Amino acid sequence: MKKIKGVKISPGVVSGPVFYFERVKISVPGHFIGDEDFDSEIERFNTAVQKSKDELTQVRDLVLDHLDEEHARIIDVQLLAIQDEDMIKAVRELMLREKKNVTWAYFEVMDNYEKLLLKTYSKFFKERTSDLKDIKKRVIHHLSPKKDILQPEILEPSIIIAEKVSPSDLIHIDHKLMLGIITRYGGVDSHAGILARAFRVPYISNIEVIDELASCKEIILDADNGTILLDFTDDIKASYKSRIRDFRRHRGKIISGKVANSTKDGTPYHIYINAGFVDEVKAMDPALIQGIGLFRTEFLCIERNSIPGEDEQFKAYRNVLKKMKGLPVVFRVFDFGRDKLLAMLDIELLQEDHLFDEWGGIGFLLDNPAILKAQLRALLRASVYGNTQIMLPLVMFDEEVILTKNMLEAIKMELRKAGIPFSDNIKLGAMIETSSVLDELDELAKHVDFFSIGTNDLALYLIGSGRALDLTKNYYHPKIFQAIDKIVKAGKKAGIPVDVCGEMASDPYALIGLTALGIRSISVSSSALTAVSDEVSKLDVKKCSELADTILSTDNALAIYSILKKFHQDNLE
Repeated sequence: MKKIKGVKISPGVVSGPVFYFERVKISVPGHFIGDEDFDSEIERFNTAVQKSKDELTQVRDLVLDHLDEEHARIIDVQLLAIQDEDMIKAVRELMLREKKNVTWAYFEVMDNYEKLLLKTYSKFFKERTSDLKDIKKRVIHHLSPKKDILQPEILEPSIIIAEKVSPSDLIHIDHKLMLGIITRYGGVDSHAGILARAFRVPYISNIEVIDELASCKEIILDADNGTILLDFTDDIKASYKSRIRDFRRHRGKIISGKVANSTKDGTPYHIYINAGFVDEVKAMDPALIQGIGLFRTEFLCIERNSIPGEDEQFKAYRNVLKKMKGLPVVFRVFDFGRDKLLAMLDIELLQEDHLFDEWGGIGFLLDNPAILKAQLRALLRASVYGNTQIMLPLVMFDEEVILTKNMLEAIKMELRKAGIPFSDNIKLGAMIETSSVLDELDELAKHVDFFSIGTNDLALYLIGSGRALDLTKNYYHPKIFQAIDKIVKAGKKAGIPVDVCGEMASDPYALIGLTALGIRSISVSSSALTAVSDEVSKLDVKKCSELADTILSTDNALAIYSILKKFHQDNLE
């Protein structure tokens, strides 16, 4: 038997065959069509081209607003190519000649164009193949039904093996066939990792021997312990049988019992769920949970590779609120950082550039007021269906909150004039995720109803721990705890609640440290909810609080880890 160690991204244990996932191997099935279907197929094609053109125009406007004409010309190349008359003519002729569907014909035409460019000796023309690939992917996305969208065909339940996976990959793969995920690249706080936990799919990363795994007939993926087993005996397989069966049985359930609402010593404690999809919320039982502490609205965009309009957003938010039956739901407005924006708009050209590193959060939305206004209108309209709260991501300055509140008031006036109902008791919060805002907390607290600490991005800004890096588990760094302590004290001073939203709250040792510093409200992924609830129910707040001074005076992450681990062993195990 061979055992391979990796980094746990999403918990669980499964066994099964492997499927080597390569996004470059795209195949589009062709089928014969009758003459009577030709016009409707062409109409579908025209619609797909127009939608793709609209998306690219939107991308171009964003790039032009924040960069310059030179970078916008990158998108111009695609805009010209997507409307190329020779290409459109070639698609029609191939359909007529072969009597096949438009999706297949378009794919074949574009594939031939790519091959012609690759055969040239010109480096310039060879590099244009990336433009064609992006265009092809975008148009076929709009031509394909969701079940058939640009993914390799997985025929049986398998463990996905890949160099890396994107949020779009995980959204569009049939979840019934995705037993688990193993990748070479990917971090705990990556958006693919967040999605895997939301879908409750076991996931391990930082595996160098991807090629070796791809040749295996069957493996055991023990993500709980960060291990992969190869060439195992029947006895080893039998020893995992009960764990695999239990995981499979509970995978569809977010929690089997009611979430703990207090600690061992009776201190009230709020444990909320992170979510990002309406379908994910449908699986929740409001009788067992306390609410949604973070609804990532940008996942609505990643799911469809574009920004949904006001009415579509309204319906999604309404459905979430109705499902929660009065429980609080914190909607974070679109958090379009560099990584999320590229994933949503499906841009390959800029993947290696650093154009959007400082361009995200509420600052991005205020720079693009039409996007923010449509979302705020949708949220206000939906607010009559439940306990709506709004959270602003990546807040840098109190002026950003003031400008957003002014926009909210203006929208309320518009809705009143139009006779459209909305709740006038919506709480507004700020996500504290950057080092620069730590010096603005007292002023910022005057303008919001709550603080939410985004530990994933806070680690990035304080100690350079990036989302896409393999090892991002810096929950025990002294700077993190010192920043959290500062935020908690600012919240108490202003009389507003402070919660923690991030993977740090799911770590049993870090949870003790958070509680010691005064945190009494957290929001975690659905896959971690049961374990976190169990941990909270064992906590003694008074004993935890005695650790605060020790944690804050310790200048070594390993030492803090050791302190919290020992406390856990002595008091919770």
